[in-house]
Amino acid sequence: MIPEVTTTVQITFKTLRIKPFMPLLQTGFHLPIPPAHRSVQTFLCEACGLDPSVVQERIQTLFLNGNPVDDREAATLRHGDTLALSAAMPGLVGATMRSGGVLACFRNTLSHRVRDTAAMDQAGLLKIKLFNLLIREMGPWFLSRGIWVSGPDMQQTLAGLSDADWRNCREAVLDQHPMDPDLLRQMQWAQDTAEVSLRVFFEDSMGGE
Repeated sequence: MIPEVTTTVQITFKTLRIKPFMPLLQTGFHLPIPPAHRSVQTFLCEACGLDPSVVQERIQTLFLNGNPVDDREAATLRHGDTLALSAAMPGLVGATMRSGGVLACFRNTLSHRVRDTAAMDQAGLLKIKLFNLLIREMGPWFLSRGIWVSGPDMQQTLAGLSDADWRNCREAVLDQHPMDPDLLRQMQWAQDTAEVSLRVFFEDSMGGE
C-alpha cells in the first residue's frame, strides 16, 4: 500500500544552504510516480520537470535498484524502486558505470534489464538518491518542487540545521499555516508518521553551502 502525505512543511531560507540537506538527499527521499511517467527519462523530464539537455549532460550515471541503466527510455519504474543519480564518476570505475558509455559492455551482467510493463497503470512511490555534484546542482531543484520524507527523516533533517541555518530561515509554513521557525525546530515527529511533503526554497540561490 502506498503511504499518503499526512503533513506539509514549507521552509524558506534567505540564502542557499544546501549542506544541512545533503544527508537526506544522499540517503534518499521519495517522489510519487504518475502512471503516465513510467520510463526513467519521462519521469525525470516530465514528472520532475528537469530539462532534457540537463538530464542528458549532467546525469552521467544512473542506478535502478543498484543496477546501472543504459537505456533511459526502456528502463521503467515501479512502486518501491530506488533510483540513484550521479554526475560523472572519476577513473575507470566511473567510465565503466557511465550510462551508454563505451565501456558499458564490461558490466553486461550488472546492467538493468528491461522489465515486463504489465500492470504499470497504478501510481507508485520512488526513492531517489543524489550523489556527488548532483547534490548541489539538483538538490535545490528537487527541494523547491517538493519531496516526500518519513517522520524520522524529517526529525533528523530539522535536527541537522544549525543555529546559523535557523537564523537564515525567513519563513516556515506547516499545513499551509505560517508558524514561528523556532516552533517548527522544536517539533517532535513520531516514528510512525507517514510521508511528509517537504518544500524548501532559497531566495538567493547564489553561493551558500
